[in-house]
Amino acid sequence: MATNNKLKAYVRYDGTGRVIAGSLILQRSKPKVGNWEEINANECCNPTTTTTTTTEAPTTTTTTTTEGPIE
Repeated sequence: MATNNKLKAYVRYDGTGRVIAGSLILQRSKPKVGNWEEINANECCNPTTTTTTTTEAPTTTTTTTTEGPIE
């Protein structure tokens, strides 16, 4: 899949500063209407490092005692 470096990614923010879901667009220039910010959406050139830590689940022991005769 070819990438087009001329297109930039923009997201729109609402009045409280939260990103509006589904507002991501790709175009050459910033939209004129609304509160838009350019984001870096080129994943191929922005390597990220992730660290995964695993732990062993604790084991549990169940002890059952019976008092008196079982009928």
